[in-house]
Amino acid sequence: MIKFELLETKSKKISSWFGQIESFSLFSFSEKESINETLTKFSTLTNEKLPKRIQSILESSNESLIYFTLKDGRTVFFQKVGERKKLHPDTFRRAATSLLKKIKSLKIKETLVLPTDLSDEEISQNFNNHEYYLQTYLEGLKLGDYKYDEFLGEKNDFEVVVKIYYPEISNDKLKDIFKTTDTLMKYVFLARDLQNKPANELTPQKFVEVAKQLSRKNRSLKIQVFDFEQIKKMKMGGLVAVGKGSDNPPYFLVLQYKGNSNSKDVNVLIGKGITFDSGGISLKPSTGMWEMKGDMSGAAAVVCAIAAAAEFKLNTNLVGLVPLAENLPSGKSMKPGDIIKTASGKSIEIADTDAEGRLILADALEYAKKFNPKIVIDLATLTGACVVALGQFAAGLFTRSDELAERLTKVGNLTSEKVWRLPLWDDYHSLIKSTVADVKNIGKRWAGAITAACFLEKFVDEKYEWAHLDIAGPAFQEDTISYNTNTMTGYGVRLLVEFFKNFERS
Repeated sequence: MIKFELLETKSKKISSWFGQIESFSLFSFSEKESINETLTKFSTLTNEKLPKRIQSILESSNESLIYFTLKDGRTVFFQKVGERKKLHPDTFRRAATSLLKKIKSLKIKETLVLPTDLSDEEISQNFNNHEYYLQTYLEGLKLGDYKYDEFLGEKNDFEVVVKIYYPEISNDKLKDIFKTTDTLMKYVFLARDLQNKPANELTPQKFVEVAKQLSRKNRSLKIQVFDFEQIKKMKMGGLVAVGKGSDNPPYFLVLQYKGNSNSKDVNVLIGKGITFDSGGISLKPSTGMWEMKGDMSGAAAVVCAIAAAAEFKLNTNLVGLVPLAENLPSGKSMKPGDIIKTASGKSIEIADTDAEGRLILADALEYAKKFNPKIVIDLATLTGACVVALGQFAAGLFTRSDELAERLTKVGNLTSEKVWRLPLWDDYHSLIKSTVADVKNIGKRWAGAITAACFLEKFVDEKYEWAHLDIAGPAFQEDTISYNTNTMTGYGVRLLVEFFKNFERS
């Protein structure tokens, strides 16, 4: 657990506090000049003169994180973050995570963080402002501390108090940044918890209960839940076809947040909510199938982002649509060769029952039209093809709107929940033509992520801007990014919250 605290001092020096602090955490670029500046800053602030050999070691070592002990036994951590010319918004998130893991491994319970000094140009180009720059440190510390331990009998955790010295920002603003980070991470961690929960603990019904709890905690969140019988009456044939094979029935969830009563504009977020995906009759291989408990990552991102927007009281109106189901084989399951009708009236040939996510999204996209939306964004762990194309570092972005693509890309780079635009050309639509229905639910081997997006586009109205994010890669992480190591990531929460924070300013 991480707790942020101010370093309350009226002096520009912190020497009066020096004897009370257990450890110090310094950040520097790898260049000699930056190392010298950081050490000089530390000595000036603390009146602690460091031996010259320390500087020599820091300059010559290839290690990114070095720590040493002062004469009185306290520890100084020195984190090198790479070359200055390679600075990017995620530089200090990753560095802070590495630092936090080392601090916890040494059982240190308190540290004072001295952020790296950046020029105004570096701040504006990479972080927009000093507040967000500092927030990246705090996010890195928090994200690196996450672990899913709900079912562990023994939880070996302890609190680390992190004090911040950053005189460029007033104490009142620092407190706001602490609160913002804590709130944002609360919902990122909730999304991660939902992704990590085993499927027997997170059925469609149990996901609905989580959303209801969120709405009870915040009156500005309004919730509607449609059960299996209601879904049938709504003619949501895609959701019915996918969900009917399981003993746990499907649901359709609508979560609304009205943050701007003076505006009729509504933005709709749609999240794929397959709480377990076996592939259905077109059964997946057993290796790695356990990860399909996270096939509701889009749903988790949407619900948690809207809950965060409500707590932040963002000046925007949001609707979250979450179709929920399990995709399991049984005598009731849909079969390859079936033809179904969705809420739009369009017919779909089922060529592969493991291409189920797009079926439930088709019904949600049709329902979105009821709100006369300005923007519709859907998030889904939709295709393995997108992971092959982009790996785990970015979501595939599909949209006809250059403006929406540019805005999502910019916010993705800022939050490091990156997106990469892939084509949505008309040529690809020919790959999902059917001779017996309006469309087929899967194409051939190639361009799988693109044809999935083309399928979804058939249920989209040209009256509004639409973007599809295939988050199959970044929703799951192995050893690619330090703060996401071997865990579900909660991808999309930070991206969406920051997108609509920027949206309300524009």
